[in-house]
Order: sequence, then C-alpha cells, then structure tokens
Amino acid sequence: MERSNYKSEIPIFEFPGGIHPKEHKVESNQTPIQDIPLPKQLVINLKGQAGNRSLPTVNIGDTVLKGQVIAESDGVFSTFHHAPSSGTVVAIEKRPIAHPSGLDDICVVVETDGNDQWCDLNPKSDVQNLERAEILAHICESGIVGLGGASFPTHIKLKRESGIDTLIINAAECEPYITCDDRLLQEHAAEVLKGTQIISRLYDNLNIVIGIEDNKPDAIDALVSARKELGLDDAKIAVIPTKYPSGGEKQLIQLITGKEVPHGGLPADLGLVMHNVGTCFAIYEAFEFGKPLVSRIVTLTGEACQKPGNYRVPFGTPVEHLMAISNATNPGVLVMGGPMMGFELPNSKVGIVKATNCIIMAAPKELKHDHLALPCIRCGACMDACPASLLPQQLYWHAKSDEFEKAEEYDLFDCIECGACAYVCPSDIPLVQYYRYAKSTIRNQKVEKTKADKARLRHEARQERLERVKREKAEKHRKAAEARRKAAEATNEDDAKKSAVAAALARVKAKKAQQDDEPETKPSNETDQKGNDA
Repeated sequence: MERSNYKSEIPIFEFPGGIHPKEHKVESNQTPIQDIPLPKQLVINLKGQAGNRSLPTVNIGDTVLKGQVIAESDGVFSTFHHAPSSGTVVAIEKRPIAHPSGLDDICVVVETDGNDQWCDLNPKSDVQNLERAEILAHICESGIVGLGGASFPTHIKLKRESGIDTLIINAAECEPYITCDDRLLQEHAAEVLKGTQIISRLYDNLNIVIGIEDNKPDAIDALVSARKELGLDDAKIAVIPTKYPSGGEKQLIQLITGKEVPHGGLPADLGLVMHNVGTCFAIYEAFEFGKPLVSRIVTLTGEACQKPGNYRVPFGTPVEHLMAISNATNPGVLVMGGPMMGFELPNSKVGIVKATNCIIMAAPKELKHDHLALPCIRCGACMDACPASLLPQQLYWHAKSDEFEKAEEYDLFDCIECGACAYVCPSDIPLVQYYRYAKSTIRNQKVEKTKADKARLRHEARQERLERVKREKAEKHRKAAEARRKAAEATNEDDAKKSAVAAALARVKAKKAQQDDEPETKPSNETDQKGNDA
C-alpha cells in the first residue's frame, strides 16, 4: 500500500516483536461508505464482548421506534441497547450470537416495518454547560462502547478523572483486511475531532495525540485539514510505521510515549486514556444530534465478497443479509474481525454486534484457519514475534497440559491474543486458541472458587446462626430452670414459715386451752382437801 510522507509530530518509539502480514486493505478502502437496505429482521444480542448482559425493557409484541431503548444497563458493567430501526418485537429468546464461544444468548428480535422512523431525540450540543456527571450519563444512556473491538462501556473507561493528562485517539487500524476507521476518517475527520473535544471536556489541561499508521495517507490528510478547520493546533498527529499489532492499546502507548503499561495495570496508571476513532464519532453524534449508537461502519471483504467496501450497518443485521447485498459466492469461512484476532462465526444467521468492525467472506484456503497442526519444533519464532515479550511456546505447553498455575506464572494474562505467534508458527499450531482456552478456564475456576467461597461463608454463617440459636435456647432453658428452682425454694421457705407459724399458733392455742381448763378443776381439789382434813 501507499505510505504517507507526513512526518510524525512527536517522537515515535518501538515495541518488541510484531509482524508484517499482507495488508489486503485496498480491496475495501477505495469506495465511499454506503448504506444498506434494511433487513427484514434484526437480531440484537444484549451481551457485548465485554461486560454483563443488559436488561430488556420491551416485551414481545411491542412496537418500537428507531433509537428507542430496548435494554438498559444493569448498573454495574453493561450499557444501553436501542432499536436499530422501527418495527415490532417478535421474540426475546436465545439465538446463536457473534461470539468466540459459539454459544446461544438472549437476543431481542425486531421485525422491521421499512419506515426506519426515529423516536424523539435528545441532543445536548451545549456541552460546555454540562457537568461531568451529565456528560458521562449521556454517553452511557446513548449505549456507546469502545468500537475498536473490545466494546468496553465508554462511560466506565472515562469515569476516572484524577491523574489523567493525555488522550490517545487510536486510528492505527493495524489488522489486515479492516478499513472501516480509515474510511471514517477520510469522510468524517472533523466529526471525529469534535467527538474528541467532547471527551476533553471531562478533563483539565488534556493533551491529545492521534496515533495512525503511515499506510493511511488520505486519512492523515483529512485529519490535518480538519484540525486546521477546527483550530485544534494542540492535537498532535503521531504517524507510526505500519507493523502489526501497532494498534493494540499497550503497543500504541509504547510507540507514542515510550512507556510500558505495568503488569496487571491500566493505561490510566500512566495518566493515559485511549479511545477509537469510531467511538469519538459516536460520541459526537450522540451530543450533536441526540442519536444513540444503533449502527456502525463495517468492512465487508474477502475473496468471496464481490462488492467489498465499508457499509453503515444497523446492529442485529444478520450476516446472511450482508452476504446477499455484497453478492458473496460460497465463502469457505465467515470471520468476524480480522484474520489475526477475529473468530469464525457459527453460521450466517447471527446478527452483527457493536464490536463487529469487519466480516471476512473468505474463499476456501484464503485464511490460515483449516491447516493441520503439526508438533512444535521449538524454533522460537513465536517468541521473536510476541509484542508482549512473552514465551508463547511455554504458554502453549502449559495450556495444553492444563497446567494453568504455571501458565499464569508465565504471565498468560499479559497476552493480548494478537495472533502474531500463530501467524509465524511453521507448525501451524493455533496458539491463541490454547491461550483463550486457558484464560477462560482460569476465569471459570475463579468464578467457581468465588461461588464456593461465598457458599462456604454462607454455610459457616448458617452454622454459626444455628449454634447461636441453640446456645440462646439452652441459656433460655437454663434461666427458666433456675427461675423454677428459685421459685420452688421460695415456695419451700414460705411453706416452712407457714408451718412454723401454724405450729406456733397451735402451741399458743393449746396453751390457751390448757389455761382455760385450769380454774374449773381447782375448787374441786380444795373441797377434797377439806374433806380429808375433817
């Protein structure tokens, strides 16, 4: 591809490893962004690539307008979802989804009415008069997530304020085949920069740096013109060499700042926050026009795609509809994302999600997805290619052997799953699949351990509660018995006193009776005495 001669406005550093795969970008970046005909049904998955499942707010049979809320945030780690077009909710059920797991999940199915009628919108173009909390709330309620692939809720990423001094706009788009950000910048660079200005309102004295690969000369020219038009002279354009995976968050930070995000740390720990150009454009539309995020630019490409290009696609659009409008001819495999970090879709009926930046309709054997894996020869090529300076072969052995603790000791979770190791592997070992398996297993084990710990704590609390109740009952019985004993003793004492009093009274009565009898017998005795004298 043609390289830009524009010189970077800031020094550029390097990151270790990296590869130079065939780019396959000119196939799709030569034509303007196009709208697509509305599909008959939209299958909207309520769980993003990152975060929890959103909570449905509609019922089967409800009529919805474009932009109307159909699912709300769980208040913890999810976002809002809106109807991508007007129509009727015909199902809320589990459907196959666009996810590496290949599992089914809850989807809201909307049968479109063809009118594509918007609901009443709520623009907030006077951003300068909004409080920080109001800006974050509007971003959240607009359903905006990171559109670079991970779909992390944007309002959560922007929540931290203290210590942030630099905003990096990721326009690198380093993965082969994908050109949606390139075309977005060529056609809407000013809007992207206006979205950047909205983000900058959340911070004080923020430095803005736009990182872009040198294989996007037209996009760079558009950025330069838009910056001049808006008077954003403080925003710097960092033109970086084309190398995969320069668009990875940690790698782009290293290229632009020369700093490494610490193990287990976040860019915010270095005073940085990063957002994709598509996210900035979505933020602009949400504030300027009140439009929630209901669609995105998607690259349709691959040898089986007869009309490659970039299309504005409503969320939930089935992939089979995209195949139809692009005249796809018997693709050997359907991949969501790029050939390096993307994954094979379970079927063509799944709906696209907020993380869908590309659909590759690959011809048989176009991609390295069906090669037979051979034994590892310990050549070390994967180690040289790793941009995170890991030991991929060791991670592979430990993941394959289910030695997860050892895999963690080799910093498994520092792996960004870029696929550079698998790309250079002469044995065609699907290394990233092993890492994903190990990560998911470890996460599940931690979830189960957390559940078990909570269950144990609940059980121990219950046992303690039962023991406490038992002790309280025993104490209550003891006190009752003591009370009865004391009552009995008191009763016995009273009885003894009563007996003593009764006995005393009896004695008194007997003595009195005796005294009453004595005068009656005395004269008789005297008479008898006189008689005897005579």
